[in-house]
Amino acid sequence: MDDEDCERRRGECLDEMSDLEKQFLELKDKLFRERLNQVKVKLDEVLTGKAGEYREPLATLQHNMTLRTQVAGVYRELCLQVIQHRYECELQGARQHLESERTLLFDAMKTELLDKIRRLEEDRQSVDLTSEWWSDEVKGKKCKRRNLSRPERKKKAALVSGPFIVYMLRDIDILEDWAAIKKVHI
Repeated sequence: MDDEDCERRRGECLDEMSDLEKQFLELKDKLFRERLNQVKVKLDEVLTGKAGEYREPLATLQHNMTLRTQVAGVYRELCLQVIQHRYECELQGARQHLESERTLLFDAMKTELLDKIRRLEEDRQSVDLTSEWWSDEVKGKKCKRRNLSRPERKKKAALVSGPFIVYMLRDIDILEDWAAIKKVHI
């Protein structure tokens, strides 16, 4: 092989290579256009809802969506029921607390009033005893003048339970005060 053969061979190879490159580019463009047409056709099928590989996953997604929507609805209803039950429980607790506080207040007021009544009764008995004692003392002074000739008799001491008050007032003043106290507390 001489230089001419090599050059000729080289030229043939370059021509063949350029032909192959042209064919390759043409095939590549043709394949691209066919792929593009196929994608456009698939896109049209998807948009119209006719594509098989699109409809099956879409149906699955729609089924899942309806299930999730139903579950969310049930969950929402349960949450609303829980909130309603909590509200009713708090309302019932508040009512019970109110009733308890009302009962405690009533009992405290009743005890206080009974205490006041007891004290007033004790004061009344004390006033009665004191007024009896006072009137006996006053009568005793008047009667002493009459009974100088008679021997003195000792009276039995009255049994008094609890403390009593000796007033240095007239009987009428004590009775007026006692009546005023009784009116105020009734």
